Amino acid sequence: MIERIDVLIIGAGPAGVAAGLGARREGAERVVVVERDWDLGGILQQCIHPGFGLRTFKEELTGPEYMHRFIKQAHDEGVEFRTNTMVFQIDRETNTVWTMNKERGIEALNPSAIVLTMGCRERPLGAIRIPGTRPSGIYTAGTAQRFVNMEGYMPGKRAVILGSGDIGLIMARRMIWEGAEVEGVYEVMSWPGGLRRNIAQCLDDYGIPFHLKTTVTKIHGQDRLEGVTVAEVDDHMTPIKGTERYVECDTLLLAIGLIPENELSRMAGVDIHPVTGGPVVNDLLQTSNPAIFAAGNVVIVYDLVDNVSDEGLIAGASAAKFAAGKISADVKRIPVKGGENVRLYSPQYITGETDATIFMRVTHPIEGACKVFAEPDLYSQRLRYARPGEMNEVHIKAEQIRNAVDLSEITIDIQPL
Repeated sequence: MIERIDVLIIGAGPAGVAAGLGARREGAERVVVVERDWDLGGILQQCIHPGFGLRTFKEELTGPEYMHRFIKQAHDEGVEFRTNTMVFQIDRETNTVWTMNKERGIEALNPSAIVLTMGCRERPLGAIRIPGTRPSGIYTAGTAQRFVNMEGYMPGKRAVILGSGDIGLIMARRMIWEGAEVEGVYEVMSWPGGLRRNIAQCLDDYGIPFHLKTTVTKIHGQDRLEGVTVAEVDDHMTPIKGTERYVECDTLLLAIGLIPENELSRMAGVDIHPVTGGPVVNDLLQTSNPAIFAAGNVVIVYDLVDNVSDEGLIAGASAAKFAAGKISADVKRIPVKGGENVRLYSPQYITGETDATIFMRVTHPIEGACKVFAEPDLYSQRLRYARPGEMNEVHIKAEQIRNAVDLSEITIDIQPL
């Protein structure tokens, strides 16, 4: 028996809960959010530190507090949530979604529109191929965060952190708070991977050493991690001979990047962007399959949860409009291209149906006055700086697109002044 739904949302993190809210506010009658975890909230369940919601709620909240507000709004609007529910099949021809749940069994859902909000996952140790043994004591930073904040377990007493992603920076401080030593944070690039505020609040305030252009080159230990060898790297990220040194530790936390979680997206047959690793979307957050939308870190990895929630609201509303026949399957698609200093960006197409925000990250930092712009003459804004660890935005009015003559492509970039 196939259950009919207006909008089905896969994943109940910040983007998914907001998408449910957006769909209901747009008038969708049956909105169902399925979540494989036992509770709602995604990664924010374990982010007990403050710093969330400054833009959305105009006050500083912890991750659980931020999610509680969205979840309450979604419940009040009539969004239906199904936890402990795993999606294991999406039929790319009919968009039928198959789920399994211990109590409900196997179910086939036939939604008029789907929103993909599965979030992202951490890159593991195998992604960087460090030589040495594989002893216990090596964790991704997010796994360690869950152990400490939700399970009540300490991963170790003396830690080295590889990579300077935001979760790694936050876990450096968290380990200190719990009485552990942090020997240092090592970043292979010549610039930080996380937000500058996290470097100041999590490293500088606690005297944790931060080493740029340095990486772990070998792992030592059999049953338990005993130490790592670190070395400086050249401009090609090749270890420099003679700079190696041994660092004693029993814990190695990895903060070496996040990857959009897109196995289900590939199963559904939507186009995946080769650089972002997420679905190719337009400003309505519609994928190459007109009935499937995507939002949040499953599309492109954001730095602020406010952007993730905002995008979820848009995707949910767009999916509701599509389910009601208010969005054509053949909308206008003007391609967006990145300039020479743009590493990744989203969306990749502009429709002119609504005002659009294009999010992007620069390839190399600009530590001085610069300009973010969209050509031909669609947007220009002066910035104090631009850094790879922080998102930048281009805002384009729908009226500009509708009034443009012979607009075949939009180019975005950030360049020094």
